[in-house]
Amino acid sequence: MSSNPLLSVSENEVIFPVRAKYIPDGNGGFRLAKIQRFSSPKFKKPFFEDTHQKNKIVSSDDVINEDDDIVYKGDENDILRAIRRAQNNAFDVILANPDMDTFATFTYSPDSVSDKSDYIECYNRLKVWLSNRVQRKNLKYVITPEYTKKGDIHFHAIMNSPALILEIARSAKNGRILKHNGKPLYNITDWQFGFTSAEIIGSSSIDRDKVAKYIFKYMGKQLGQKIGGRYCLIGGDVNRPIYRYGHTPEEFFEEDKNCTYDRHLDLDFCGITYDEWSYI
Repeated sequence: MSSNPLLSVSENEVIFPVRAKYIPDGNGGFRLAKIQRFSSPKFKKPFFEDTHQKNKIVSSDDVINEDDDIVYKGDENDILRAIRRAQNNAFDVILANPDMDTFATFTYSPDSVSDKSDYIECYNRLKVWLSNRVQRKNLKYVITPEYTKKGDIHFHAIMNSPALILEIARSAKNGRILKHNGKPLYNITDWQFGFTSAEIIGSSSIDRDKVAKYIFKYMGKQLGQKIGGRYCLIGGDVNRPIYRYGHTPEEFFEEDKNCTYDRHLDLDFCGITYDEWSYI
């Protein structure tokens, strides 16, 4: 795909059977992430954006725009759909922002909050910290909350390292550098409410894909439990994926001849067939 293939166009009501999603590749271009096809037009083209525009929310990666009920029926499926949407939204932001290169966990010490299981109290501490760094350091983040087995709240995050104050983590016993999978661990030194652990993500797209998928497991654990009313927190001046629309998947296969998919879905429901080619 060329380095600037997408130009802004005005809003229209055209509906397409095929949609392709692209994310920045970190080198000024884009890579194909997914192709979706329905046997009848389902994808509305809300608007296109120039790739340099920020904080413009493009529709999340839902396989159906308006007619979700033809696929999902019942409370349990509604929950699963909500989790899937949140996961896809987080996944898109992580992959569309290659500078978000740090995976971190934030915990709370007993003297920093009165109740470590109180989401509101813990979140309010985190919110102030995040807001300060977004404004002063241009922090970007995708964060998901999780309860520990003891019932305490902690937060898993993917962030951009230049906005963080990192220090090599060392063992309190012998001073050795702490590592995970051979990589050094860090502490975020200006987090004053407890303990942190941070790891720099590899620069390759494969490494980033793995970390993006890894954070999904925390969101998936929350089945039926939307902590604090949401599955994840997204903030900062983040990029979003770019969508293109067409009538056949071959339009996009031809464009990215060297791209191979790692997953293909072929579903049939209510007389409508759906195909998906995932390249990540």
